[in-house]
Amino acid sequence: MDAHDWDERYRAVTEPWGVDPAGTVATRIADLTPGTAIDLACGDGRHARWMAGQGWSVTAVDYSSVAIDLARASDRDNVVDWRVGDATTWQPEGAVDLVLVSFLHLEVDELAETLKRVGEWLTPGGRVLYLGHSIENFHRGVGGPPEPTILPGISDLARAAEGSRVYALEHVVRPQDGKTAIDVLLEFGPWEQV
Repeated sequence: MDAHDWDERYRAVTEPWGVDPAGTVATRIADLTPGTAIDLACGDGRHARWMAGQGWSVTAVDYSSVAIDLARASDRDNVVDWRVGDATTWQPEGAVDLVLVSFLHLEVDELAETLKRVGEWLTPGGRVLYLGHSIENFHRGVGGPPEPTILPGISDLARAAEGSRVYALEHVVRPQDGKTAIDVLLEFGPWEQV
């Protein structure tokens, strides 16, 4: 999909994933000390708004200008810095404490490279948190994209975090429409000096 396809999708359905953050995202971020954060491929901004409400200084980026316009309009207190940009090329102005990448749909190799690149944006002790549909979901779960080339497995994400400190790399099983969906979670960051 290109930006035009996502623009049309956001024009057709506002808040397609609801207004609350994904439970896994909220749980993983809740224990972190708020600082600077990027919500990369933020969609309509549900995670960015929630993180800002938790005390994070958030820059949210998506390549759909329609999604960013919707997100900006729903940010009544203007607490998030909303930007249009491509997740595969966009760069922050400086180091950050957290990069959230949730349900970014890229070919698996491109996703791994993107995650490796965003890991370079972190402050000491910073984290990248990725959550997405797993290839296991294609074979055993429900929902999610029907295209296996954009669904990473554990080994794909391990490659993305190679050389980094890995805090979590696991499947997340969640109920969906009376059945089970299978996501994959990766949390990693730089090794601290020893």
